Amino acid sequence: MLKGATRIVPDHHGTRLPLRIADRFFLIAHGGEGRISPRIDLDLLALGCAGGLLAELIVEEEIALTPDVRPSGNGRCPDFLSWTVLREVRRESGHDLRTWLEYLAQHAVEKVRSRLVLVDVLREVPVSGGLRGGSAAAWRVDDVQHGDATAVLEELFTGTETATRNGVITVPERLAEITFALLARETGALRQARFSKQVLRQGEFRMESWESLLPGTLRNLIYEIAAARGKSAITPRH
Repeated sequence: MLKGATRIVPDHHGTRLPLRIADRFFLIAHGGEGRISPRIDLDLLALGCAGGLLAELIVEEEIALTPDVRPSGNGRCPDFLSWTVLREVRRESGHDLRTWLEYLAQHAVEKVRSRLVLVDVLREVPVSGGLRGGSAAAWRVDDVQHGDATAVLEELFTGTETATRNGVITVPERLAEITFALLARETGALRQARFSKQVLRQGEFRMESWESLLPGTLRNLIYEIAAARGKSAITPRH
């Protein structure tokens, strides 16, 4: 669990705070009922989680690309993990986007998973260490409804289209959904999820149209992730 984090619980109406970009990416990139396991290459998983953490701060205008990554907001992050990432950017501003992706990818998976445990979407499941003894750790989705990232994407791909075709998309919630979808596409997680061919075709069509409508910072982030994947010769599983 993240040191110094405050547990986020359902409010008095019984609703939860929405999951963030990196949370949704982590969930779509994993599968399994009793215990979750990655659907994609571990390096791609780390890259996607790192990209999600940066995307959250970009959507909330807490960081900017000028072209290096620099702080730009008031530091009003809604959770401890986002604040720790922003704090690091403030301390080490001036590095390029690729450097930050590589740096954050070192521990992004564990940190995002901890945040999901913190909000009761994931639960740790102790498992036997086998012949060597001891114990290992595994995780399962504890809140199936809240943790269903696949349903979020299916609704995004097949629901009523609200993104304008006349200019840049600016609504934060919409930007977060679309960025999540593009991260899933670039890392191969989208192809590994359980979607029908029709939903995938419609999703590909919409993502192609949305990509040009993203603000330049988010578009650059998606391009950088694609470039990082290509540079490391990681191939998404199709």
